[in-house]
Amino acid sequence: MEFEIGQIVDLENYTQAAIACNQTGDRHIEKKDGQYVVVANPAPVEPTAKEKVQALEAQTSLTRVVRELVLAEGSGASDYVKQQAQEIEALAAPLRETDQ
Repeated sequence: MEFEIGQIVDLENYTQAAIACNQTGDRHIEKKDGQYVVVANPAPVEPTAKEKVQALEAQTSLTRVVRELVLAEGSGASDYVKQQAQEIEALAAPLRETDQ
């Protein structure tokens, strides 16, 4: 049975509604004004550019100082590491412009 967003769920079909909501993955049941109602799940929050940079730095250990060393001419770093550093730099550069 399909349970639509906005539909009121009674105790008799609550379990069916919960299973259906979990299967679709885009809705859940909330209690509103004493009734159980099928509501849409909130959209996932997109991480900010700063959070993305911080996550990549943590995953790769390529902090700003390390990236500058890696990207310096004649650093001897592998192309793979240079590519990773450049990707992080591309995300981080606009953040530094807004900090000034």
